[in-house]
Amino acid sequence: MWKLLVGGVNEVGLLNRYGVLIVSDSNELSERLLPIFQKDEQFIMTGTAKHGNAALDYMLAGRPDLVVIDLAMADMAGIHALQLIMNHRPIPIVVLSTHTSEGSMQTIQAIRIGAADYFHIEMLTGPMSHETMIIYFLERCKMAIRNGIQSVHEFPVKSLGIVEAALSGSLQAKHDQFQRRMDIEFHLRKAITNEEFHLVYQPVVDVYTNRIVGLESLIRWHSASLGQVPPCDFIPVAEESGLIHEIGEWVLREACTQSVKWQQDGLPHLFMAVNLSRRQFNDSGLSAMIEKILEETGLQPKYLELEITESMSMDVNLAADALGQLKRLGVRVAMDDFGTGYSSLGYLKDFPIDKLKIDQSFIKGLKHREVNAAIVNTVITMAKNLNLLVVAEGLETEEELQVLRDCGCRFVQGYYFSKPVLAESIEHMLNTDTRNKPNKIVI
Repeated sequence: MWKLLVGGVNEVGLLNRYGVLIVSDSNELSERLLPIFQKDEQFIMTGTAKHGNAALDYMLAGRPDLVVIDLAMADMAGIHALQLIMNHRPIPIVVLSTHTSEGSMQTIQAIRIGAADYFHIEMLTGPMSHETMIIYFLERCKMAIRNGIQSVHEFPVKSLGIVEAALSGSLQAKHDQFQRRMDIEFHLRKAITNEEFHLVYQPVVDVYTNRIVGLESLIRWHSASLGQVPPCDFIPVAEESGLIHEIGEWVLREACTQSVKWQQDGLPHLFMAVNLSRRQFNDSGLSAMIEKILEETGLQPKYLELEITESMSMDVNLAADALGQLKRLGVRVAMDDFGTGYSSLGYLKDFPIDKLKIDQSFIKGLKHREVNAAIVNTVITMAKNLNLLVVAEGLETEEELQVLRDCGCRFVQGYYFSKPVLAESIEHMLNTDTRNKPNKIVI
């Protein structure tokens, strides 16, 4: 049942006062929000409802100007309430999100349904609450009412002027971080449909012949709304939100398609390396998905290399089974960032690995007789004894290259030879005779 706190807005009889309805099953939250809205005389908190039907009943009687919905309610009750309200009587709605990834996902869904804006509960009622933050929240509520229903990514934060200026230091930075994450997830959901992703490729070079022997594919995102978004920003969001499955499948199909195109154009047949995320690797349908892509694109499995990182939290038995399925497809498996975790040697014992990629942290500034050189030399020797290939990542200088050669490392990748580049640049490299160029491949 909804509870009337003050009386309907129509009973107040004052212009420029905004009636607010709270939808939450938490009495504590409603009690905390009441004094917040009382700080601004333009607001009057007219009632609370514990679910969507109760909210709808109240709206018919009280006609509030704004609805605030708590997304932390159990069983997606907040989303259901939002959907019900928007279907029957669209009204400016602000949703209260949480800092958790699950709450974030619900917020994105709420924005897509039609919520006007979002705010983090913890910023209002938790230890981070601050007077300027509360002013900021109230101004955003007014904006939602004045401008009607609009998406959070279109919200004119800059127009808040002095309120925004008051939010300074770590508080503003923390809020900006949350909003950035929300914006990334919102636009990430449309990035594939809008064809905003593209791949770049970094060559793997044989230092004995100075020729390209393989490529690592890397995703890049230029958002129409956010501009260029670095992978370090959007990949963790894709992981948390579950979007990594769709994005990862796109990368695999795109990389395999490009590899086949190059082969059909008469260019050298090179292996194509694709990174697998933790969520992808733990997906029971991974092997079937890869097999389907190989069939659709026509790429022979021996030219596909899948990279996993030892920093993944993996159950040994499940991971061994997943890798076994991939090996039965005929693809190769490489362990990326080798040496950075605690399970390096255990993984070599338990998993069917074909290749080790020595992490760039061991290569950077590599010099003779240094600890890093001793580690690299040990890894290379061990790999040879185990019949594993080795690639050194992050090569940048001539000195590093010389040490790697002396250690017997045959395959390298890094800016010394080439940064990750577009497919057209790879075609130029492969069409260029590099045999008379002793060091660098010309882009």
